[in-house]
Amino acid sequence: MIKKLQLVCFAIFSVFIINAQVAPVAGFSLNSTPCFGQPFTPINTTTGSTLIIYQWSTSPTTSTILPASTATNPTITLAPNSSYTLTLVATNTVSSSTYTLAMNNLSLCPICLDTIRMIKNIDTLKTYIAPSNSLVLGCQNGFTGFLTGTNCYKDKEFAQYYPSSSYSNTPLPQVEGVIVLFDSIGTRGTASTQIVCKLYGGTAANGPGSTSLIGSKSANLGSITGATNKTVTIKYCGSPTYTFTTTKIIPYKFVFAAPLIVPANGFFASVQTPYTIVTDSIKIFSNTKTNLSNDSSSWVLQYSNNWRTLRYTKNAKIQLAILPIISCRPIVGLEDHRTEFNSNITLMPNPSNGQFDLVFTLLKQENVTIKISDPLGKLISTDRLENVGNNLINIDLRNRPTGIYFIEVSNGNEKVVKKM
Repeated sequence: MIKKLQLVCFAIFSVFIINAQVAPVAGFSLNSTPCFGQPFTPINTTTGSTLIIYQWSTSPTTSTILPASTATNPTITLAPNSSYTLTLVATNTVSSSTYTLAMNNLSLCPICLDTIRMIKNIDTLKTYIAPSNSLVLGCQNGFTGFLTGTNCYKDKEFAQYYPSSSYSNTPLPQVEGVIVLFDSIGTRGTASTQIVCKLYGGTAANGPGSTSLIGSKSANLGSITGATNKTVTIKYCGSPTYTFTTTKIIPYKFVFAAPLIVPANGFFASVQTPYTIVTDSIKIFSNTKTNLSNDSSSWVLQYSNNWRTLRYTKNAKIQLAILPIISCRPIVGLEDHRTEFNSNITLMPNPSNGQFDLVFTLLKQENVTIKISDPLGKLISTDRLENVGNNLINIDLRNRPTGIYFIEVSNGNEKVVKKM
């Protein structure tokens, strides 16, 4: 009798277990319409028992699903295609359920982090001596100073214009900082002298103007000349194959206290010279005068406080290596999570032909680990670097298949992941 009672109880308990398993109903939602080239994460709304196995897929299959297609909430990156079908299959011991969503009229994602430049990748970086002038004291012969920097004319400031077309693919544009390529041979002087980087409004026809200042950031001349990331070549500005015989390029990054919102019709990025101190000097790279396709969009603030184009005042039809870092400002109501660590790491150019530069402008030296993985999550390389502060790391993926890659930079406390 006791044995029969045990069997009955076991049977009833088994029924409860079976009834506790609820068939899944697959489902998910999207916060916005995806675009190709930028990862998105669907929100899994599947109901049913907790013991559910998920399987995500797309049609066509030209997408990347990370960390795996069986993840509950994976990150999906779509390759260029006008339409996709996203499918989720949810399975447990009771049954299986499928949910599909058609995504049509897809387009390329807007670029939300870009370093813009007017110097073309066929140009050679160059610096010039300022022209002599019999009417200006000290400019008659010999060394007259630098055309794009401190010179005998006591030019106060040099500015490069960026038309709206140079950042039209970035919605809600803002400038987080500016990278300036200084020539170490002509950049020297008192360590405490302030070098100021500025943003102006204005137009290509009329220049920055006197009342269009958007914001500024200063740096000690000593921090520029003492930068540890001096290099003989720059892959992201001018010809990527040109190399100087000496380590003379200083890619210095001015980071604004808060991102500056730029006008919709274009803006200027400028650098002020130490014109009041004879022993202090800066020298900024430009492209070559001989490039006939240059648009003469560089300007100079004369000692008389008048803005003039370099083309007409110095007979130099050039553009300056003053490179703003453009990003999308956050939509009102959404928090923008940025820290000192991730805001001082820049990957450029992006996209590229496979050669990248990872630019560090950390306020203090840190030990970092750099990992590169392919779209399937396979680790390609890993490196540990010590005492990284103001450094430039070259990354060459030209021998890898064309596509999307991910670079992870961590310092033990924070992790930054950038898509290449």
